[in-house]
Amino acid sequence: MPPALIHPASPASVLHVAGNQLIDGAGQPVILRGVDVSGTEFACAQGGTATNAGWSIFGGQPEDTPATISAIQSWHVNAVRVPLNEDCWLGINGISATFGGDAYRTAITGFVRDLIDSGMYVIVDLHWNAPGTAVARSQQPMADEDHAPAFWRSVAYTFASSPNVMLDLYNEPFLYQSYFQNAKQDSWACWLNGCMLKQYLSGGQPYTKSYSWQAAGMQQLVDAVRATGARNILIANGLNWANDDSGWLAHRPNDPAGNLAAGWHEYEGEQCADVSCWARTIAPIAQRVPVIVGETGDHTGSGCVLVNLPSFLPWADSHGVSYLAWTFNPWGYTHDVLITNWKGTPSGCEGLFYAAHLAALAAKPAAPQNVQSPAFFVPNPVNVHGPSTPVAPVLYIALLAIGFIGVVLGVLIATNFVHPLISGAPRGLRDSALMLRIGQHRTSVGILIATCGAICFVFAKIALD
Repeated sequence: MPPALIHPASPASVLHVAGNQLIDGAGQPVILRGVDVSGTEFACAQGGTATNAGWSIFGGQPEDTPATISAIQSWHVNAVRVPLNEDCWLGINGISATFGGDAYRTAITGFVRDLIDSGMYVIVDLHWNAPGTAVARSQQPMADEDHAPAFWRSVAYTFASSPNVMLDLYNEPFLYQSYFQNAKQDSWACWLNGCMLKQYLSGGQPYTKSYSWQAAGMQQLVDAVRATGARNILIANGLNWANDDSGWLAHRPNDPAGNLAAGWHEYEGEQCADVSCWARTIAPIAQRVPVIVGETGDHTGSGCVLVNLPSFLPWADSHGVSYLAWTFNPWGYTHDVLITNWKGTPSGCEGLFYAAHLAALAAKPAAPQNVQSPAFFVPNPVNVHGPSTPVAPVLYIALLAIGFIGVVLGVLIATNFVHPLISGAPRGLRDSALMLRIGQHRTSVGILIATCGAICFVFAKIALD
């Protein structure tokens, strides 16, 4: 077990849960708006040999560098989520000593320390795991009893004195009937108290392998953390890849420290990915406990179209829901990638929209949310609200006006109300090829202009709201 990160902080000065809010050491509400940074969950376990697995800790990426952390800060975020690998943290199941055990724990704690010293909150989550002697090269239907409780005791002990580190107990549970040994097993009962499973994900081929193993429930993981004396905020994600929180309140784990938040992942195309489900399922939870969306995203790249964030982010903001977007890595995927390089240049669609949304929120006048950690003294916390000049809102107001004018002009053209104006125009302009073509196709041109105007108007309205 690694040594504790620093001496314990006073319970009165820590980030904690109060009702349905996160409250900082100064007694101010905190809404997390951040990013995920991927790499530490997979590179340490992939490749190599059976007795010397792994090829890197950060995946060959400059994640724990001042330049990258500065790039993250430039997005006006106040939280970063760092995914962890169970085997690499514990140094078991053949993970190379170069990338696991002490080396891995030292690298992770150093990264977390640097993020907090930069004025940000940090979430660490159990992302990849595996039962028995299998190497953790994938996420599983649930945490495993073989190693997960030991993992969380060690992680909790390490960060117990750092109250601005939150512990995300399991990334994305997906307890489907095909994994249960007992065909009548209730998924939410297993989520809370654990159950026997009959296969696990290998991270290779075949995709799943038959193996009898005991899943650890959320209650067991809560108990493992609290047994160390750690009072850090805990996050419990729901079922169906963390997107289904319908049974969360009815199966809420008992946390003696009273520092438990509901976790949720929100992506387009999943079970709960529209306003009606959010209102029906998530809003009632958010009235009882803090809701933290550990992952969300949208399409990115050339020719992409946003389908999720324009509706989800305003809804989350209006309901006090915290969120972090996947992922602050310059990967060439067509979805869920925020940047194109480690300088923090936003990707098309998702990156540009998310960066603009965070900048607009930062520009709005609001009470400061200073991140002050008793564990890591921050003499000059990052200003998560950005510049005082509301540049982004002015641009959105201008876009709103342009959109309105476009709608009106398009309607006038389509209905031929502009004919008198065209008739009275100078002959050279009236008889130009452009005006003649508009006259021939006025209905189509008018509809096109009105549609573009409506899109601009709606986009700006959502951003301003």
